[in-house]
Amino acid sequence: MFCLPFSVLFRQTLTNTKLPRQSFPGAGSGTRVTEFCWQPVAYRRRAMLALLVLGQTSFGVWLLSHSLPLTQEGWPAMVLAGLFAILFTWIGLGFWTAVFGFAMLRRGGDPHSLSRRFSGCAGAGPFKGRLALVMPVCHEPVQRSLGNLQAVYKELEDKGWRNQLDVYVLSDSQDPEVWLEEQAACAELSAGMATGNRLFYRRRRVNLNFKSGNIADFLRRWGARYRYMVVLDADSLLTAPAIEKLVQLMERRPQAGIIQTAPRLARAGTRFARLQQFANRCYGRIHSAGLAAIQLGDANYWGHNAIIRVAPFMAHCGLRKLRGWGLFRGPVLSHDYLESALMGRAGFEVWLEPAIAGSYEESPPTLEDDLIRDRRWCRGNLQHLVPLLTMTKLRFAHRLALLTGILSYLASPLWLAFLGLSGYLTMAGTPGSQPLPGLIGVSSTNGSLAGACLIGLTVTTLLGPRTLALLDQGLAGRARLYGGRWRMAASTVIETLVSLILAPIRMIAHSGHVAGAVLNRSLRWQGQNRTGAGGLAQALQHFAGPALVCAGVLVLIQWYSPNLTPWALPVTIPVLIAPLLTVWLAGTGSGQQMVIPEQASPVPVITRASMDHPQSNRLPLLSWFEQTVLSPRYHCWRQRQPGPSGGSKQRVLNALVEQCAAQGPGALTGSQISLLCEHPEAMQSLHLKAWQAEPDSPWGGALARLGLNLGPIQTATRTHKTQPEHSPWIGVAS
Repeated sequence: MFCLPFSVLFRQTLTNTKLPRQSFPGAGSGTRVTEFCWQPVAYRRRAMLALLVLGQTSFGVWLLSHSLPLTQEGWPAMVLAGLFAILFTWIGLGFWTAVFGFAMLRRGGDPHSLSRRFSGCAGAGPFKGRLALVMPVCHEPVQRSLGNLQAVYKELEDKGWRNQLDVYVLSDSQDPEVWLEEQAACAELSAGMATGNRLFYRRRRVNLNFKSGNIADFLRRWGARYRYMVVLDADSLLTAPAIEKLVQLMERRPQAGIIQTAPRLARAGTRFARLQQFANRCYGRIHSAGLAAIQLGDANYWGHNAIIRVAPFMAHCGLRKLRGWGLFRGPVLSHDYLESALMGRAGFEVWLEPAIAGSYEESPPTLEDDLIRDRRWCRGNLQHLVPLLTMTKLRFAHRLALLTGILSYLASPLWLAFLGLSGYLTMAGTPGSQPLPGLIGVSSTNGSLAGACLIGLTVTTLLGPRTLALLDQGLAGRARLYGGRWRMAASTVIETLVSLILAPIRMIAHSGHVAGAVLNRSLRWQGQNRTGAGGLAQALQHFAGPALVCAGVLVLIQWYSPNLTPWALPVTIPVLIAPLLTVWLAGTGSGQQMVIPEQASPVPVITRASMDHPQSNRLPLLSWFEQTVLSPRYHCWRQRQPGPSGGSKQRVLNALVEQCAAQGPGALTGSQISLLCEHPEAMQSLHLKAWQAEPDSPWGGALARLGLNLGPIQTATRTHKTQPEHSPWIGVAS
């Protein structure tokens, strides 16, 4: 068919292999395909963006050259100017992207976007095929993540999706306590699905290539059955109208390989998450609009909350392991940007459509969790250096996206080097020279006007997007959704101040992430904290080292150059108080702070996800493995195919059964418990031995704890007529 081996595909991307010309047949029966050419518009917009960014950077370097006597300072000043040019280009790119977004929103949206081009696509024929809704998980909070999936599915079911939807939970969880709960929750969720819709739970025993390998495993097995798949993260939420809009756009634009939504942050519970949520909702509107206007059909895939055309994705977006050394060896961690680049390389379009409402995700609840996630992203983005330099026939926009992803983390060590050189030049300068706050040394007699202009230009570039965002919200009449103009302005000031305080902490942390990636330090792939936990001890574990280093640097600055100390304090004090600041940001505070539109107008899918969770029928005093073994009607292992009946594996299973029956679950490792749970005959044998255990044995203790649960359950059965899971326990125990 159209599929090619995944192990071959990425090898082709590193060579000059000629790709076959793609044809774009009609998307579906009765669907009218509309042609339009967006490339000339994209080229003009990108050329204008390049002129604006490079012009601003050139002006900034000119101001710097008149503020600092480069010819008298030698190579440190020249290096400083080079670092300044890179960093100023970086922040200038963000500023002018926001300007583009503001301009597009003021004209009512981008006329060249798919949403505007096909604004009347609701009249197209109904979708005839089957849609795959895919959620990869790995040690995620089960009730929260599957509660999100249940909310999305119920939305589609209420909209009349019958016999069209297959839901896949693709688990990479290795802890049996986690994946046994996943199975139980999926079983309950599947039981409540409408006729014709199906839910499948698949757990990989070997986690090859992390998330991208998980998706690839699904596609190899079942991808040929589907025209499109919608990819969700464990914290993703999509409304039914958003999914329907994505499907309709795919049907109307067969050249589109991926359509990415712009997820909005929601369900924030901590101060840190609410700050992130407010910034995303208030400022993200112009940034996403500007990014979409510049990229058009050369946008990027963000890994979730997107719809993918399965056939070209399978044929062209396979990723193999990198074969370099150190950091550049092994599986690709950040797969999404590479997959969108490969999709574009094959002749298909990738679109970002921020106009599609109803796409949500969650922010990490604490600063530690945010930085832990950044550690993985940092390593993955730095790995993009290899395909950036070796892949042929990539579109320039996708090459630039890979480069900006790399710079998003390299900017921190570059900023740190810039600060260090600034301090060196100030200490090595003429007596009486005054440093520019935290940045560079400026002589009091030379270039004072140029230095002031440079400060003004920098502040405008950094704070301009926030000002434009507030102006856009006011002109659009949306200020009331944020509690009114004054509350929106006050929230912006608070968020900006906290962001300025956190900036040095992020700089130090990201610099450490870059150093760890370059040194190829081991990185563990694990689930993210979604609820917000931890305390001062955990904060000290993360930030005590950087705080001690900053304290030592501050002492040295005071010892060698006391006049530089006041300008070093804005950078060092936030790092010194990082543990206390992190604990405060992890608190809940008042729910009235940082108001967002969803608080004034609740979204049904968010409300449903917060209230409805799959019923996993967990007995409080038993672990999931104990409940699985003792349960007289547990389906997860009873419905599996029989395992091997002989050989060395059977002998291992027999030994594990005897060991577990005699010494209890604590005598086995997680992998051994998983091995038992995957073999029905072994579980059946252990089930019988556990129920015949002596009272003073580990399983006898589990039976005693089970007895403590049966009293309330038996009382409940007299009150409620239906107890589908708990009622069989009473007959067995009696």
